[in-house]
Amino acid sequence: MFRYIKRLITSLFQPKQLMMRQNGQVSLMVVPGWLQFIALVLVCGALTWLVISTSAFFKQQKTVNALQAELQTQQQAWAKEKQLLAERLTEQHTQLVTLNEQHTVLSEIVSALPTSITEQADTPAPLPDTDNQVDIEPTGNDAHEFEVHSAELDDAQAALLRTLQTIISARHDQLMAGFNEAGLSLTTDNNIAQGGPYHQVDATLLNAHYTQLIDDSVQLNQLENLLHSTPKMMPVAHDKYYISSAFGFRKDPITGRRAYHKGVDMAGWHKTQIIAPADGVVSKAGKNGGYGKFIEIQHANGIVTRYGHLHTIKVKKGQTVKQSDVIALMGSTGRSTSTHLHYEVLQDKKHINPVKLARVLKRVQ
Repeated sequence: MFRYIKRLITSLFQPKQLMMRQNGQVSLMVVPGWLQFIALVLVCGALTWLVISTSAFFKQQKTVNALQAELQTQQQAWAKEKQLLAERLTEQHTQLVTLNEQHTVLSEIVSALPTSITEQADTPAPLPDTDNQVDIEPTGNDAHEFEVHSAELDDAQAALLRTLQTIISARHDQLMAGFNEAGLSLTTDNNIAQGGPYHQVDATLLNAHYTQLIDDSVQLNQLENLLHSTPKMMPVAHDKYYISSAFGFRKDPITGRRAYHKGVDMAGWHKTQIIAPADGVVSKAGKNGGYGKFIEIQHANGIVTRYGHLHTIKVKKGQTVKQSDVIALMGSTGRSTSTHLHYEVLQDKKHINPVKLARVLKRVQ
């Protein structure tokens, strides 16, 4: 075998002569066959190595490109997931802020309900409260649980909202019906004592139902304050008088002619105590023609009460009186036939039936 290979190499690679000329001299160099074979082997080996290494390089480059493409795809997926997570967290934060604001509004409205509502057995209880903050923390790992809890709380708030709307509306209608029946007109006195730091309600976080509930609550409290400040009781204890002359048309006790009685006559024992039916300021105190000894008190909402035929006046002009303060004693001064109190109620100079006013407002208070 070795000899066969040797003969093949010898036959294929015959000695070659190389003629070289340098500086006018010619020389011959003999290249033996074995050297040609070795040179060929080296060249083939170099070419083989070049092909293999080049192939490996391109294969490796292809692998690197594939890895880079995969990495870029993963990075894009991570960036998108990060963006979605950020958007979800932002949305959850907005939900939290909105729920907290709704929670605060509902809690404050419940706490501000008038006693006419809170004393009822079916008054709605406020939502569980921890420093007025909703106890839900948004987490990216458990978005479903957050959505479930926030939906439950939103449903609970919506239920309380509907309940508050119902009871506030019912109480508002009751008061309005009472005021209308009593003949009172509703005005707002901007000069009453009010004030305090300004805390603006961020209505941008509340839907129309919540802002309407706030407005309804404010209006109801204004009506309740009006009811509280309106004379809704008679100025003499109920067991100390009887109505001797009602409000409206009558026969005049002095002339016997038809006349219009702008108040009521409350007959009682001499020097029976007369009290203020509501808070107010004494605007007149002294003698006043046919009224005899006379008192006039200015109350809220443009309401004035008048007291005539008094025996003794116990207040002075400009004096502030509270409800149930004794202001006078019953007598028979002025244009009077016997001991009684002539009692009038006016609003914006319009006379109102005092008995009807007291009866209606007592019913709705």
